[in-house]
Formats: sequence, C-alpha cells, structure tokens
Amino acid sequence: MRILQGAVTLAATDLANHLSCRHLTTVDLRLAKGEIREPAWDNPHSLVLQQRGLEHEKAYIDWLRSRGLTVIDLSNEPEAATWAAMESGVQVIVQASLAGGLWRGRADVLLRVELSERASRAGNWSYEPVDCKLARETKAESVLQLCLYSQLLAELQGLEPEFFHIIRPNTGFEAESYRLTSFAAYYRLVKRALQEAVDSGDGGTYPEPVDHCDICRWWKECDSQRRRDDHLSFVAGASKLQRKELTLREMPTLEALAALPLPIPFHPSRGAIEGYTRIREQARIQLEARREGKLKFEFLPSEPGEGFSRLPEPSTGDIFLDFEGDPFVADGGLEYVLGVATMDEGGKLAYQCRWALDRGQERALFEWFIDFTFERLHRLPDLHIYHFGGYEPGAIKRLMLRYATREDEVDWLLRGKVFVDLHGVVKQGIRASVEHYSLKDMERFCGYRRRVPLPDANQARHFVEHQLELSPSPVLTDEPCRVVEGY
Repeated sequence: MRILQGAVTLAATDLANHLSCRHLTTVDLRLAKGEIREPAWDNPHSLVLQQRGLEHEKAYIDWLRSRGLTVIDLSNEPEAATWAAMESGVQVIVQASLAGGLWRGRADVLLRVELSERASRAGNWSYEPVDCKLARETKAESVLQLCLYSQLLAELQGLEPEFFHIIRPNTGFEAESYRLTSFAAYYRLVKRALQEAVDSGDGGTYPEPVDHCDICRWWKECDSQRRRDDHLSFVAGASKLQRKELTLREMPTLEALAALPLPIPFHPSRGAIEGYTRIREQARIQLEARREGKLKFEFLPSEPGEGFSRLPEPSTGDIFLDFEGDPFVADGGLEYVLGVATMDEGGKLAYQCRWALDRGQERALFEWFIDFTFERLHRLPDLHIYHFGGYEPGAIKRLMLRYATREDEVDWLLRGKVFVDLHGVVKQGIRASVEHYSLKDMERFCGYRRRVPLPDANQARHFVEHQLELSPSPVLTDEPCRVVEGY
C-alpha cells in the first residue's frame, strides 16, 4: 500500500492482508499516510520462507527452460516491458509487472496459452498467471492474489484468462489449475470490502488476535494494545465466539468477566452456558494472581476417567517422549530430533536424544523408538508413554504411514492406550493462573528451572530448522545441537 500523487495504490498483498486481518489494512493505511512509523520487526522465519520461495520459483523456471520454452525475466522492469513481452509472444514471462487503475501486482510467472477461436490484443495467444507457493494447501489469500493478476491481465490483453495456476514444491511442477469464473464473485466481494475500508479511512478496527499475527510485523504493537485494554483474548480458553458475546454484553475485559456473578445471569445467544462459567472462573483466578502477584492454581472436580484419574499407576518402565519436527522440510516435514527419558535400573533418570537430518535417519529414529519401547514392554508390561499434547502420537502415526513399517506395533500401542496425554490431564484436573496451558507455562508451578534458557533454545531450534529447510545436505555444528538437546 502506497500513496502516489495523493491517491492510495493497492497491491495483491493488500488484498490478502485484508482477508487475514482487517486491522492490518488500518495500520498499513496509516503507515502509508505517514501517521505512524514502521515497526522494528526482525523475523528470521520470514526471511527463510522468502528465500525458500525464491528457490522454489527458480526451480520451476529452470524446469520450464528445460522443456525448451522461451523465458524472459522482467524483475524490476515497469509495466510497459510486460506488454512488450506479451506482444512479442514470449512463452514464459517471469516477474511480470501489472497495473490497472489504483491496483498493482507482480506475478511470479505468465504462461502463454495458444488460442484457436479468438485472439487477444497481443495476437493468437493470451497469458495466464502462475504463482509458486510453499503451502501444502491452497489458501484463500493465494486465490485472491491470482484473481487480481487475472483481472489486470484481462485489462492489458483484452481477454480474460480462463484459468490461473499454483505450483507447489515436490509435485514435479504439476500445476493446480483453477477456473477464474469460479472465484470471481468472491474476489469482487473482498476487493470491494478493501476499497471501502481504504476510502472510509476511519480506522474503526480493533486488533483481534488472528492466525496472521504469527507472521505480522505489527504483532508487538497490537499485543501491547490488547494488554493495555485487558483484552478477553488473554483469558485461557476463551473462544472468539465467547469474546464477541461478552463484548456485546458490555464485558470486554478480563477484569469485567472475573466480576461476573455466578450463576451466569444470561443465556448466551450461541454456545453452552457451562462454557461461560468455565471461562469466568478462569478469568477470576488469573485476576486474583495478578492482584496478589503470585501464581495460583486450584484442583477441579472430576468424574472417573477425567483429570488426574486418567493417570495410570506409575511403572519403573514408563517412558517420557518428546519430538521436535519441522513441517517445512522436504515434502511432509521431518521429525528431526527425539528425546526419551526413562528410569534406569538404579532408579535414576536417564535421557537419550537422537537426531534425524534426512529421510533415512528419520526412519531409523522411528524404528529405534518402537523397538526400544517393545523391548522394554517385554520386561515391564505395565509401562506407559507420557507426552504433552497430541503431537507425539500424531508423529508416530505419520512415520508409520510414511515408511510402512512397525504397523502392528503402533496399532498395539494405540489400541492398548499406552500413550498418556499429560496436557489433557492438566486441563481437566487444574485451573491455573496462566494465559495458555502449555508445558512452558505450567512448569513454573513445579519450581522447575531449565538448564537452557528458552531464548537460547529458541534461537538454536530456529538455526537447526533453517539449515534443514535450506540445505539439501545439512551439516549441524555441535553447539546448537547441544542446546536443542538440553531444551
């Protein structure tokens, strides 16, 4: 979003951003007008994603060249160069600059399509846009961007593209093709909403937390505003629907929710009243801890099979399991490190850590853990595998399916209810003064002190994951591996 000659110009990213977060349009518009400064934002993940995206695009273009297609690269070239290339009939136009009215866009690739019954302004051919995307599933934002490129192309060549295309990694560069007319109405709806938001310029939006926050440069500013406002999103477990209901009933803060009398004095328009009772009590304990300046927790009443009654009898054979995985490595991700804690024969805690930097090592890691577990089961048949959250059983199932090995053993573990999710036990058994019932938040109640500080651990993990994502043959140094193992 920019201001040119007193008018706001919009790009494809602005369209995608508005769909992700309407407040993002507000702050970007204020930045374009010079009313606020650009935030200091250093996100190494974004830089790595950008580099991976460029490499993916380059690989696709190299593949097109290998098929004998003529290719022209118009990076940093103006719109006139795009039309000249289209008129010349070049088969592949890279980084084509497109413009129409107040809209701008730069398509990854324009592919020439031969025409038999009609012609475009360029000749007996036209062009369709192609974008190279890293995501494994097509997102609405990607569709909107390609719809905009298609519209700008239609204005330029006098003929609407029939299709637009998406190229994903590890698919042999086989395009996913989408018919423009199937999405045109949706595109016009979102585009009109963005234009109305820009034209009004009233800034009447609030930074509600959304998925886009994870990669947004404005995250710190929005989070600070929510904290100043004591926003309901800081109540652990409060859903967006519940927050909206409470705000309409003039209870927009954690403190206001904590003061709500019990039983709940209203019938919610949507959702169960028990859910509002639960988050009211959650807000209460968080407010009490804030005022008293200390951590607080209380035990919850539970039925058989819930909360702490989900815990089996301890066994000397028990295994505590943790996986670290990176979903962006290769096709389908990589479980790159496995941590296992057990009690040895002397009753002391023993810890093992195993690494996997490629598919072969990942398979060996998986097979080792299953064999290790069953060898232990033969000696100690009452053991259980403890984990925190659903990631570890999910990783075990993914690896079993990926390598088609140890199927009977994994099936036996799942049917035998050997896995015990401590996250579920905690959430059903305790109400605590935390914003999230994560392991890192809950460990403070146990007096646990990490040997490796979390900032150091996160930095080491990011380094390891970036190496795995960017290098076909990663070589990791001892120091980050040691830090991750300690984490």
